[in-house]
Amino acid sequence: MAMLQAQAASDFYEDSFYKRGQKLYFLAVQSELYMEEAEKTFESLIRKYGPQTPLQMYIYGLTALKARYASNPFRKRDYFFQAVSQMDAAVDRSPDDVEVRFLRGSFYYHLPFFLGKRRAAEEDLRALTRLLLRDSALYRKRYTSEVLRGIVGFLEQTGWISPKDIAELKRLYLRE
Repeated sequence: MAMLQAQAASDFYEDSFYKRGQKLYFLAVQSELYMEEAEKTFESLIRKYGPQTPLQMYIYGLTALKARYASNPFRKRDYFFQAVSQMDAAVDRSPDDVEVRFLRGSFYYHLPFFLGKRRAAEEDLRALTRLLLRDSALYRKRYTSEVLRGIVGFLEQTGWISPKDIAELKRLYLRE
């Protein structure tokens, strides 16, 4: 059974529908118009490949975006706390997963400091950096250059990652 799950996990990274889901997610970050299609895409991927943590993490990220887009303050609060608890549990389950760390870290990075998630955001982004530096061949195969460019750009933008590590990430991932 574990072998089948490992196979399913590696298979979804090759699925063009997954790559489309990633694009839809990043579009949903920019506009609520993409939320429903992104959610349906990841729900479909979970039905096909099982409850893989990276796939679930996109659903949790979409829940966080629902908090952002909700006009009702009570719904906004409910979505926010749901997303936080789901994302924290996902990091506990898969602390060495690049997408899990990136999605939570980028969400927490954008939260106001008084919500107390700054330290977790920094930990996520530093862990993400370590993972990316450790196995660049895997991540260049797994993710599109567009996704990698976005991740490295975001890490640089935060100012939390050393210039030496940013330079190495650029060397590894931003070459053509």
